[in-house]
Amino acid sequence: MSRRHAGAHTLPENPEWIEFPRSDGNYALLPKNTEQVVDGDGHVNYMRPVGLEESQAILWRVAVGSQLAVRMGLPAGRNYVLKTWPEGYQLYDHNKGPLKAPRHDPYLCGSVSVNRFRSTNEFIPHALWLMQDATMNRGNCSCKYCTKQPQRIISDTMGLSTHPARRSSSVAGAVPSSRRPSRPRRELREPRAVGRVPPKPYAAVRRAPKPPKVILGPEQYILPERDLDTRAALISGEGQRPRWFRKGELLWCHLEPPIRGLTPDEDIQFWPALVEDFHVKTQPVFESPDGMQAYGEIDVGHLYKEAADDNPALGDVSNGTPAGSSRATDPPLEAEGSVPWKVQQWYVYKMKLLGTAQYCLVTDQQVLPYLAYAPSDLLLDRVRDELAQFMNTVPIDAMDRDIELISMFDPMEPEPQGEDIHAYYAKYQRAAAPYTLAIQIAANVAQYWLPTDEWECKFIIPPDSPSISSAHPPSASQAPPPPSSASRPSTPSQPATLHSLITQSLSQNAISPALNGTTSSHPESISTQARLPRASAPAPQTVIQMRFQGLWWGTERIWTDELVRLKIARCQFAPKGTDVIFPPAGPSMSTLENMKDNPEALNADPQRLGASEKGLFLRLEGLFVVDVMNAEGTGMTRECRASGMVYELADDDWEDATNASPPAETNGSGKGKEKATEVPDSSDMATQSDRGAPTFMSQPSPLKPPPLPNPDPTVPLADTANAMLTQTSPEAAARGNEKTPSLEDQLSRPVLTSPYPLPPATKGFRFRPILPPGHEAIVSLSLISGRYYPGLFHHPLMAPTVAHALSLTSEEVGLYDHRHLWAMEGLLPGIYQSMDPRQWRKSRTVMLQEAASEARDRFSERWEETKMARLHPPESQPEGGDVSMDGPEASMEVD
Repeated sequence: MSRRHAGAHTLPENPEWIEFPRSDGNYALLPKNTEQVVDGDGHVNYMRPVGLEESQAILWRVAVGSQLAVRMGLPAGRNYVLKTWPEGYQLYDHNKGPLKAPRHDPYLCGSVSVNRFRSTNEFIPHALWLMQDATMNRGNCSCKYCTKQPQRIISDTMGLSTHPARRSSSVAGAVPSSRRPSRPRRELREPRAVGRVPPKPYAAVRRAPKPPKVILGPEQYILPERDLDTRAALISGEGQRPRWFRKGELLWCHLEPPIRGLTPDEDIQFWPALVEDFHVKTQPVFESPDGMQAYGEIDVGHLYKEAADDNPALGDVSNGTPAGSSRATDPPLEAEGSVPWKVQQWYVYKMKLLGTAQYCLVTDQQVLPYLAYAPSDLLLDRVRDELAQFMNTVPIDAMDRDIELISMFDPMEPEPQGEDIHAYYAKYQRAAAPYTLAIQIAANVAQYWLPTDEWECKFIIPPDSPSISSAHPPSASQAPPPPSSASRPSTPSQPATLHSLITQSLSQNAISPALNGTTSSHPESISTQARLPRASAPAPQTVIQMRFQGLWWGTERIWTDELVRLKIARCQFAPKGTDVIFPPAGPSMSTLENMKDNPEALNADPQRLGASEKGLFLRLEGLFVVDVMNAEGTGMTRECRASGMVYELADDDWEDATNASPPAETNGSGKGKEKATEVPDSSDMATQSDRGAPTFMSQPSPLKPPPLPNPDPTVPLADTANAMLTQTSPEAAARGNEKTPSLEDQLSRPVLTSPYPLPPATKGFRFRPILPPGHEAIVSLSLISGRYYPGLFHHPLMAPTVAHALSLTSEEVGLYDHRHLWAMEGLLPGIYQSMDPRQWRKSRTVMLQEAASEARDRFSERWEETKMARLHPPESQPEGGDVSMDGPEASMEVD
């Protein structure tokens, strides 16, 4: 029978006990503050031991036992429960806050290797190690504290639930359980199978939606900040620099001079900082005849003298000023020659240094994108040691009174003069605590994302063609995830095409104005109209969809119309090409010529030398939300997706074979030349017979041109004219299609502006679209790596690192070890250096507040642990030396 105890968790019927054959626990390491003590503010802060029969302990024992049984291969169908904790372990309920409603946090303590386990997911890998490893070698343990990895990675690898038994009761101020209305008790979910494959991110290709034919004018405005940021990033020219960074972005601020450590590898050279504001700095530069440049005030008196030599009426200007005050005495506005100075402009950023209360002004050459730099392991290890030393030596009373004392540190303060290690290393020791806090705040910000600046987009869903649907069913690699039963075609003889499935998905996530009328007593939904067969050709539908102009993606601010890096490689995106995706570009002749002296390249597949193994780029033309089936298949959930043209990196001098085909010879004496098309349009392809052969020629005969298209009264005149021009004058048709409207034209733009061009590609390459015109790819946001920074390798702070990586030999694996650098320019897939946010927040302000609050809470939590260890030192040390500090250190790890 089931035994019920206090609380909501009970032991299952006929439990199968699991006992630990060994333990790394030590009773001497258990917390000493187990008595309830109320301070002057009516608050408590103590660790209450939890008995094995209490609800929280049963929850932990059942959760850990069931996972151990699965991973140890025990017989299924039984209720496995931990009989007791490992020897020396004890579960505690941390009571903190007001006496009447304290916060409750469960902690499993006692391990000599780990300070405490905060959830069942943290303890399960460690418990499995205790059950299976008789050598007790910590190198075989896969928990977060023994492997120094973030818990989310371990949970994803082991397939653990993302909602483990973490909090037992409530936070301060919650209603006691006795006052809450009773709720039906949930049954425990069955543990997930080992090695469960997470759902794959979504990616598809479709025809780009077209705006309505008649648009009276933009009714919605483009965000001015978006337009300014996008244009500023594309600036190029003499004396001008592009502005890469935007307000609210998190960057690495270069410290000059750096905060010196014991060795150069341990120096703190960069500090995470937030862009508060920016402005343009302008300065004239005087160029003397000998080629020297001088900055500052420029003497322009000689210009007046030169003007007076040609015009005696100006009078004496020997003193550098004109004799009179009339406008005739001014130097000519248009004089022969050129002025002896140049104007230089650059951007100055006001930066908020994280973890401190300090601000600084830096130029664009003193900051780097967040993904362009990462602290070395040597630096992090040294800072971790100095942080532990700081917490063990700082006066307890001073830290308790004001833990924000660490924010008073100024990383930009002058370094003490001299080479005495005690003179400059004191600053490094004071920097350990705020630097650790700043690193954690930055890591927290990188976990957040948010689409911003929504607007209503109108577009037309073209009707499906029955002939195309029946003649060209999608392949398994092209088809998106199966739709729900409500959206499947009702006619089995007409399999759904990729285009029809995407059309239905768009229909289900949009509102059709035509359906809001009252002409019919039983109006059909858009999805119903799209899938029901009709006797006549259905009319196109105008759809309204909520879209977004921008995106906060971790530490970066991304706008639509920008080029972003994707995580996947070109060879992972239709490596052989399809009817709507071009094959990858191969190597150019110059590349093959340069590789003749490389034995590894000679033995490799030539296609690998082209765009196949490089990264992909997406021109972000749309951000929208769709409804998809959740992972459990029990309901619908919302997912944000991006759409746009996809580009690959092709060699700058690579020539497409389809554009250089030999002339076609006819049976007669004449010769005809035809320009090959890259990908045939599915709407123009002929239907095929049962044997797969076309019923007529796929292309018109060169001896008999096709007739002009018959005008259709239902087709606009402009479309009919373009169709005629395509056959009679391709050049005129191309000129007529240059101003094809896009969905973004529904947003008002500044007067006399042109669409944004593509940024320059990496030197020696060019961006090549891999989809035909009029098509776009739709991908999940999880496939976006981050922004693309053209010319990043030439940044003064990046050039030395890139040069060092290129100077290493193949034996030193310099190219391999610096994969994160090459991914920033698209030379490798973006997965090697990508932003991976997972948590949605409602605003950028909330992101920054929560990131700072969580980091400070973890810092305060570690300080409380260190303080309790100092106030109540253990009576005896365990065998093997000092107590490991993995637990407290892990509480401030950088995810």
